[in-house]
Amino acid sequence: MLRHVTDEEIEQRVKVFRRELSLQNQSRPDMIAVIQKLTTSFRHFAYQRVPDAEMRDAEAQWDARKGLLRMRESVVGALQRGEPRARMAIANEIGHFAMRHSGVRTRSTTQTTAGRSLLEAKKEESEARRFAAMFLAPNYLLSSFDTVEDIVDRFGLSFEAAMIRKGEFDAFQRRASGHRRELPSVVVDYLKEAQRRGAKLRTDLN
Repeated sequence: MLRHVTDEEIEQRVKVFRRELSLQNQSRPDMIAVIQKLTTSFRHFAYQRVPDAEMRDAEAQWDARKGLLRMRESVVGALQRGEPRARMAIANEIGHFAMRHSGVRTRSTTQTTAGRSLLEAKKEESEARRFAAMFLAPNYLLSSFDTVEDIVDRFGLSFEAAMIRKGEFDAFQRRASGHRRELPSVVVDYLKEAQRRGAKLRTDLN
């Protein structure tokens, strides 16, 4: 059975990884510079720029067997312009490296499992995505006062990615403090009415 890697474990990996690259306090690191730092910091990390025509189904690809990050030329250009989608795409592939995933992992809409089980591939893709989001906007650089717009401006995420990151961070904070998320009032009213009619509930509505 595959073991679930918690957000807390990924957060620790992000902290160590950023420290190894001397990025502890950088809120918006240059991802081209990050890639170059990876090549000098780790023996088994290299990168290659590939013509778009040779990577029709993928923006980027991490090959753990070769220790090689392959990137479309258009993605490299987007990185140089600081475009959020490209930053997330490359952070996702770096996530596979940081989480020590094996085989070939591709940032694409036609994901293949490269001989591994679909369940394992989905698990590793989830880990890489969560790593990427935390790498670009680390918990320790966020605060409960940050809005989605703040996250977009400070960390270079798209609005959609910033909304997801805000929700993840708020959930992390609730777990750390032992607080549970309050149910929406419409749900509470519905459950109270069901309880009044005799339904037995496991949820505490007080």
